[in-house]
Amino acid sequence: MALHGCEYFQKTEVQEDAVARVGEMYLYRANLSGLINEESSLEDSTKLAQAFVESWVRQQLVINEAERKLSPEQKDFSQKLEEYRLSLLRYRFETEIVAPQVDTSVDWDLIETYYSANREQFKLKRPLLKGKYVKLEIQAPKQENFKKWLLSKREKEIGLLEDYCFQYAFNFQLVDSTWLLDDALLRGMPAELSQQFDFSKKDVLQVVEDNTFRYYLLVRDYLAAGTDAPLAFEVENVKSLLLLQRRQEHINRYYQDLYRIAQKEKRFEIY
Repeated sequence: MALHGCEYFQKTEVQEDAVARVGEMYLYRANLSGLINEESSLEDSTKLAQAFVESWVRQQLVINEAERKLSPEQKDFSQKLEEYRLSLLRYRFETEIVAPQVDTSVDWDLIETYYSANREQFKLKRPLLKGKYVKLEIQAPKQENFKKWLLSKREKEIGLLEDYCFQYAFNFQLVDSTWLLDDALLRGMPAELSQQFDFSKKDVLQVVEDNTFRYYLLVRDYLAAGTDAPLAFEVENVKSLLLLQRRQEHINRYYQDLYRIAQKEKRFEIY
């Protein structure tokens, strides 16, 4: 509940309609307007108002104590506020004026070169999988047919598998050509159950179940945590790193040019 704001801290001799006072500061009933929902009961509204007033009093006591015990120098934030304003001004300038000038196209050769030169940055923190995963209710029908379709690479049976999953599965991932982190692939599966899978078993249908659900996993490929992440998995990350690097280089050049031009035009002097 936000209590800061000048409308809540009124130093005045007028005490009419005040609901609380801390020293010479008053909180008025009008300050509570808008706090109460018209649909709230009288009891709820009263509790909410009381909580607000109590919080205001506690905060005001702290403020008064700080005002009393801190020296004028300790209470002077003008320099820090100015530094913060200048920092925000520079950030806004870089973000809205300078950075949009940066070329955001990144060709494939540049991505490959950066990835090859910086492989240590791209170690997997979690296992990476290509595979199929389906979460079914134990009582779901035709699971023998479903298992046959799950193992099949024939287009017709892949279509039957998709139709079945859309009808009966709670979660499923059937595209086995894309690298996914283990927790992204095994959506909706309790972690303690997923640990029962052996990811190193490729092209073997594995099944784990609890009292309600049966979880099917068919691993096509697997990379353990700590190994190099494949470039296909890191493409967007590499692009982001390259663009961040390019952005900073552009900003640095912009400021160097700004200084050089200003120096040439004698827009500043150093004594």
